[in-house]
Amino acid sequence: MAFGLDYVTGPPIADMKAAGVSFVCRYLSYVNNLTQVKLLTPAEAKGLSAAGIAIVSNYEWYANRALEGAASGVQDAHIAASQHAACGGPASRPIYFSVDVDVDGAQVGDYFKGIASVIGKGRTGAYGSYRVLKYLFDNGLITWGWQTYAWSAGLWEPRAHIQQYLNGVSMSGHSVDYNRSMHIDFGQWSIGGGGIMIDLSTPGVANYFTSNAPGWWQCKNGKQIHGEILQTYQEAGNSGLNGLTWWGLPKSNEIPVESYPGFQYLAGQHITIQFFERAVVAFDPDHKLDNPPGAGRVYPVHLYSGPGQDPVIATLQQELAQAQKATPTVTGVDQAKVANRLQAIGLASHNGDAAIQNLVSQAIV
Repeated sequence: MAFGLDYVTGPPIADMKAAGVSFVCRYLSYVNNLTQVKLLTPAEAKGLSAAGIAIVSNYEWYANRALEGAASGVQDAHIAASQHAACGGPASRPIYFSVDVDVDGAQVGDYFKGIASVIGKGRTGAYGSYRVLKYLFDNGLITWGWQTYAWSAGLWEPRAHIQQYLNGVSMSGHSVDYNRSMHIDFGQWSIGGGGIMIDLSTPGVANYFTSNAPGWWQCKNGKQIHGEILQTYQEAGNSGLNGLTWWGLPKSNEIPVESYPGFQYLAGQHITIQFFERAVVAFDPDHKLDNPPGAGRVYPVHLYSGPGQDPVIATLQQELAQAQKATPTVTGVDQAKVANRLQAIGLASHNGDAAIQNLVSQAIV
């Protein structure tokens, strides 16, 4: 389950990242003075993609538009497909069309038939209430569903890919709506990538994790993943089960970097380290600890030095040093001669070799 927003004008991308936003549903529309302010632009799509925030395309003009029949659906589908492509949206990704009014699903059926005749049913999605989505799914008119809690009387359509569960929340001075994904693929896209991520509904993931709060996963071993490390985990590797496949389970919670000897100077920078079975990563928004090529705010750290090193290594080093101190030293023995003699013995084929007899007869002091 990923956390997302929809909005007319959005908060700064950095603020959305800090709030754990994984995706945003953004508007396409017929262009006029009223709609221009809310339209997704190519520049915005690039900025969101660069920050690792996926995009969901949504066409919305005015509330009753979906009641105006197939011809309106055809017109809107052409506009939506053009704008989606101009912003970098892949031709394979769906577009949701809004039914932002309390109506029966049968009243908008022809509109969605018109849409599907242009972009295909496989790309056709609807935003609307429970009864709108139920009718459209039941009658095979859509493949994708984004349900709002409004006008839904507490019911949720189980086939919906996204749920809009809270409206009118203020984030950094902007009014936003809260959404959550219900499937691993809910139609998201990004420039330069597919934007596919695992969530708790992905088969196999719930065997290891549960959710204890929005943006938090609780592993069954007692460790937690949250925020941007969780988002990176959901996308890592871009194959298999992403982070679950490539990083494994968390072996620690997030550890403040200043708790490591020699890194107290980074106190207050909000840098954390987290250990997984197959990886060690840092949350380091300003790259104060390291700056690997192409790294984002979460990146893998060095395994053989610094805070990414396995803590068992330090313990073993201490034990070795103590053992060396405790080993008695025989005075007057040439250690180099001992080493050479042992090497020669190791190379000898059997104890009767002449080389062995010669070494035995030689002094080692």
